Amino acid sequence: MPSLKEFCSALRLLFDGMNPGMVRRIAAANAMALAGGVLAGIAPLMLKQMIDTASGGGSTQAPHTTLTGLGIAGFGFAYLLCLSIGRLVTEIRPLLIGTVEQGLYAGLRLRYFKHLLDLPLSFHLARRSGALGHSLLQAVSGYQIILSSLVNGVVPVMVESVTVALVLVSLGLPAMTASFAMTAVALSIAISLRMARLRATARAVSQATIDAHSHLADSLINYEPIKCFGAERSTVDRFAQLSRALEACWMRLHRTRTAIGVAVTVIFTLSLATSLAISVHAVSQGTLTVGGFVLANLYMLQMVRPLEMLCSAVRDVSQGLAFVRPLIEILQTPTEAMQERQHAVDTDSRYGDHAIDDPEAGRRAVTVSFRGVRLAFDGGRPVLNDFTLEVPAGRSIAVVGASGCGKSSLVRLLLRLCEPDAGSIALNGIPINTLPVAQLRSMIAVVPQDLALFNNSIAANIGLGLESATPLQIENAARLAGLHGFVAALPCGYNTAIGERGLKLSGGERQRIAIARAILKDPLVYVFDEATSMLDGPTERAILQNIKAISVGRTTITIAHRLTAIQHADEIAVLAEGRIVERGDHARLLARGGIYASMWHGQQTTCC
Repeated sequence: MPSLKEFCSALRLLFDGMNPGMVRRIAAANAMALAGGVLAGIAPLMLKQMIDTASGGGSTQAPHTTLTGLGIAGFGFAYLLCLSIGRLVTEIRPLLIGTVEQGLYAGLRLRYFKHLLDLPLSFHLARRSGALGHSLLQAVSGYQIILSSLVNGVVPVMVESVTVALVLVSLGLPAMTASFAMTAVALSIAISLRMARLRATARAVSQATIDAHSHLADSLINYEPIKCFGAERSTVDRFAQLSRALEACWMRLHRTRTAIGVAVTVIFTLSLATSLAISVHAVSQGTLTVGGFVLANLYMLQMVRPLEMLCSAVRDVSQGLAFVRPLIEILQTPTEAMQERQHAVDTDSRYGDHAIDDPEAGRRAVTVSFRGVRLAFDGGRPVLNDFTLEVPAGRSIAVVGASGCGKSSLVRLLLRLCEPDAGSIALNGIPINTLPVAQLRSMIAVVPQDLALFNNSIAANIGLGLESATPLQIENAARLAGLHGFVAALPCGYNTAIGERGLKLSGGERQRIAIARAILKDPLVYVFDEATSMLDGPTERAILQNIKAISVGRTTITIAHRLTAIQHADEIAVLAEGRIVERGDHARLLARGGIYASMWHGQQTTCC
């Protein structure tokens, strides 16, 4: 049987935030379900009375003998009324439930999306974006199965089953009642024996579906390199392999469901045969009227449907829970805010008592300090090892080094996208892990090497995270980034859509948008991570002049591989083996003849 704890957890997650209007509609739908179940259970009783009245075979042993005087027409009308109202209730109920369902799914989507954005970077680095999106779609499908089983199956069927059981008991045939009870027990055993396998195969289907759709999404995102490298065939072959695996999982699931269905059919057949034998014997002994015979067998036949629906509901709820499980696991992953609160409890730190919170802080530069920082990913070789660096307030420093030496990891550490294994990072002497993450990131603007642009307008991409930015502020930021002339020449100007990941723009244009976005933020600390790597020589020099102008009086960290981009820095730090090995201005480092000088001469030779 489905885990009750897991089932309750899934329902709590879906019903979280339900408003009073939804509660009223669900209550009305359940009331209709109860009424439908009662009417379905009473209808055959009206038919029995009509038959007994017509045949004149009423018996004192038949239930509700006081109704026999109402006549055939009365019982016939009552029979039709029960059936028609029950049918009408069944048709109206989905209208009430449908509107509630869509509201619940909308709330679930919003909570899931917000939770994904609140999760730490480490979570997303270990996941595929396509898998995260499909987990939501699959969970909604699972909830649809669960709610359909509960609303259309369990509630009305339980009421109908209780009603029918009471009438069977009133017939005075204990053997019939015992047969019904044994049928219910046999069905429970038959389903329980296969339920563990059903859950396992449903989970396999869930994972195989996520794998296939994540590969599809990843391939479409990387459409251009697939075309450039002629990788269409291998990409399609991989998708075909995943599709076959998904097909095999679905086949196992259908076989499991079929096995349960066959067992249920066998039990029902034996149960009906037993009920026929019992009722025929009772008629022959004169203990059951013709109407009672019809009623008993109608009820046993009618019991097939509710019990079958209950079996299907249990089976479908197990499958639905398997589809919902990945989403529940993601929503149970602690967000950055949760980790931050836990850290505050563990360290007894307090927010809001630091000098950085001063109202004038936005007009001051800050000192950035790295002290003995160590960082290793997944227990591997340290990327940074005893890394120490101080950037004085209002000064600019460039960090250079070979590819893979850990330069970009400094950005993640400074923004607390990841935490150091050892050491500390501070702003004006205040450890950044004692500052609220939102406050910390509001003080730092990053122009990254890997650009992140959205399929939206140029203005929306520049104003990312600053909904209050005015068109004039966005335009001024674009001017400083050397972008305004290009945008002004476009037919739609700043309202021009830039396409998926900004692919309608050149690399240099995308880079300028990222720079304008950082300028608009007006931060205390600028971080330029290969900010001009996509630009040609003349454009790079123009942008570097702009960067130099906007960063006056601000603490600036520039990470670069191309050394011509960082000659203007107050100081240059050379990173190797996870620590700073050289430090000084451009001229002093060249005169020293060390690693920096070797890198410089190597790049000048390559350029020539």
